[in-house]
Amino acid sequence: MQGDLLLSDIIDRALQEISKLGLCSELNCQYRRVYDRLKDFAKNRNTDCYSAHLLDCFLAHIEQRYKTGAIGHSRRNHLRRASLLLRDCVENERVEWKVYRDNSKPMPLSREFLRLYSQYLGRLKSDGRSENTIQSSRNLLRQFFVFLDDNGCGTLSETPLEMVPSFFQHLLATYQPTSIRTVASHIRSFLEFADGGERFLRLVPSRCLRNKPIIPVLSDQEHVALKRVLEGPEVSLRDKAIIQLALRTGLRSVDIVGMKLSDIDWVKDTISIPQSKTGRPFRIPLTADVGNFLSSYILTERPRTDTPYVFLRSQAPHRPLCDHAACYALVRRSFARAGIRLGRERKGIHVIRHSVASRMLSQGVPVTTISSLLGHANKSSTEVYLATDERRMRECGLPLTEIPMNCGGLR
Repeated sequence: MQGDLLLSDIIDRALQEISKLGLCSELNCQYRRVYDRLKDFAKNRNTDCYSAHLLDCFLAHIEQRYKTGAIGHSRRNHLRRASLLLRDCVENERVEWKVYRDNSKPMPLSREFLRLYSQYLGRLKSDGRSENTIQSSRNLLRQFFVFLDDNGCGTLSETPLEMVPSFFQHLLATYQPTSIRTVASHIRSFLEFADGGERFLRLVPSRCLRNKPIIPVLSDQEHVALKRVLEGPEVSLRDKAIIQLALRTGLRSVDIVGMKLSDIDWVKDTISIPQSKTGRPFRIPLTADVGNFLSSYILTERPRTDTPYVFLRSQAPHRPLCDHAACYALVRRSFARAGIRLGRERKGIHVIRHSVASRMLSQGVPVTTISSLLGHANKSSTEVYLATDERRMRECGLPLTEIPMNCGGLR
């Protein structure tokens, strides 16, 4: 958020929106008093402009007062709600009375760390990084700063070098060793960004264990069972369209739920989307079966609304499906109807995506083509599917007759 928005103007707009919610006059007055506190908080920091960083600091201040017992649980929740309503007003230009789940995590108390935290996340956003990348950095950087805070460090310049390896040792209590590689990548990127961070770079782990799991795919029998269910009446048209789209294209769930009506070209039979993970434009053919499922859903089942997104909630309010969890739930229901993967096996759109890549590979499609169709930025991301082609992997094996046996016990 740019620092040229006057805090008083933002607050006036938020109070106008809050008044439209039909709350009692006393509650409106309480919100005004909270925002007066926020103005004083900003004034003490020599600013009268709104910024995401200012609001993060105010929320951290609320948490600090709550932890020290200066305010109670109800007061703390009221202050949080008022602050989050203000943020909604800025980001969405409206406020909505909803449950703000208390997913708050400990934040650093150091102003310097809060400033770096906000600046780095802003840089990631301006660089066009995906929301998943930004969210991962937000979580890991917060943990890093809290760890430094807890060990008496308030700035990077006064942080001893040994704090960096100690932080990674600290993470091993809750992180798998193979996950440290991801943490190291995010922390290294931040240290390259921050002034004075370069002196810590050599202490960030550079050789970490890599996780190379066996890629889960649908068997031929599971694929047939799922196709049979999609042909029946048990599954909604929306769910059929989503699953068939995944089966044909291997799209990620985030790209499916983010698809807009304008992305579908019914004349040229193509779907064009910007990929959420890479930000690259992506065009795939619209096959007849996918087109039929999509048109049936849009024309007969999709709620009538002005939203541009294709896939919506079936129950009011008819908002767009928000994340991969919605896709996971509908795929799991369809798997259950098909009688497949009823145990603890992997489910969800990503299993279908793996299966698409595996089936193309078994049909002789080149890895470079599969990489392009799946939207991989790097061809090496596709090479993990080589292990799923069991028939061709067997062809790579050497017969024991070709190996000379010099030990008598092996003859």
